[in-house]
Amino acid sequence: GAEHSERVADAAASLAARYGGDPDQARLAGILHDWHRETDPATLVARAREAGIEITDVDEAVPHLLHGPVAAADLAGVFPGIDETVLAAIGAHTYGTPRMSMLAKVLYIADMIEPGRTYGRVAELRRLVGGVALDELFARAYSVAVRHVISKRRPLHPITVAVYNAHVAQVRA
Repeated sequence: GAEHSERVADAAASLAARYGGDPDQARLAGILHDWHRETDPATLVARAREAGIEITDVDEAVPHLLHGPVAAADLAGVFPGIDETVLAAIGAHTYGTPRMSMLAKVLYIADMIEPGRTYGRVAELRRLVGGVALDELFARAYSVAVRHVISKRRPLHPITVAVYNAHVAQVRA
C-alpha cells in the first residue's frame, strides 16, 4: 500500500544518493512504482493488451507481474511530461529488463530492501549497500529473487532469464 511505496521512495532516494544518481527521480519512481499493484488480474491483462505490451504464458499464469509494465504505460498518460527514465524504471521493477538504467536498478533494489521486507536474505542485501558497486548489489538482489521463484517452483518469466544473463551471470572464457 501507500506505506510500502513511501518506504521504497525513501530507500530509492537513499540508494541514488549513495551511488551518484538523482534522489528526486528515485523518490518519484518509488512513490509511483506500485500504481497498479492492487489492480485485479483480468484488468491488468486487458490493460497490457491495450498498451501493446507482450503477454507471455507466464504473464497469463501470474498476471501480477504485469503491474510494473502496465503502470509505466498508464502513468505516461496520467502525468504527461513525466521523465521516460522514471517510467522505464517503474516498468522494470517486477522482472527487470535486459537493459536497465541506474535508476531502474535503484528502484528494483529499493523495492527489495525497504524496511518492511523481512525475508531471509534481506539483511545480507542491506549490509552490502555502499560496500559493493550498484551493479553487484543489483546482481545479488536479482539472484535472491530468482532463487525465491525457483524455490516456490513458480514459472520463470522469459525476460527473467534474459535479465539474469545480462546482469548476473558471470561468463568465464
